[in-house]
Amino acid sequence: MRLISKTMGLMLIVGSFMMTSIEASAEERARGILVASDKASLSSELAAKVIAVPKKMGESFNKGDLLVQLDCRLFNAQLEKVEAETKTARAKLDNVQQLNRLNSIGTLDVVIAEADLQKVQAERTMAQLNVERCDIKAPFAGSIEQLDVQPFEVVQQQQALLKIVGHERLEADIIVPAQWMTWLTLNKAISLQVEETQQRLQAVVSHIGPSVDPTSQTIQIRASIKNVPAKVLSGMSVVAEFQ
Repeated sequence: MRLISKTMGLMLIVGSFMMTSIEASAEERARGILVASDKASLSSELAAKVIAVPKKMGESFNKGDLLVQLDCRLFNAQLEKVEAETKTARAKLDNVQQLNRLNSIGTLDVVIAEADLQKVQAERTMAQLNVERCDIKAPFAGSIEQLDVQPFEVVQQQQALLKIVGHERLEADIIVPAQWMTWLTLNKAISLQVEETQQRLQAVVSHIGPSVDPTSQTIQIRASIKNVPAKVLSGMSVVAEFQ
């Protein structure tokens, strides 16, 4: 009977040790979601008619590609007008400076001519900026996530036109227990298992949240992924294993 009791006690200890090991292993895993490092909602800086939308929803583009083109005839005309005024102001300044050298005009006239030239040059800069704003180009490589405008529509200033998302750089938002803060540090290596594609990614902790959720006693961290395969997209779920 004593032998049986000792054997059962040993089995309970081994079983307890195995359960503890399983729980410790589970504590090193957490779930997360992939998010794009580059994501933007582009809006119009001008009130104008849309001429062209070269890319459709879901299509890819490179950095610098034209995404939306606005009717720029009015702004081009304003730029031409200001350029003509700039030439006139510069000619007047040259003439005033020549007369001043001949002592045929006062210094005040020179100062006024210089100020007039600076004024039209500033107006030219503003007109040039408006012309450049007619072509809305991609700030990074990615795809069209949402398209809110079509050709021939008239858009207003600050009106949302489209949402874009990049694929070259992805990060993982992961929720972990707050107790992990005893060993969790920046640049800690993480292995990410993508549930949708079963691919494994290598990442490091790049950000640790500044506060703990008081209800769930969890904290959000972000991991930076080193190499992103072609089939891995933002919004996919991952299981993070901390090494």
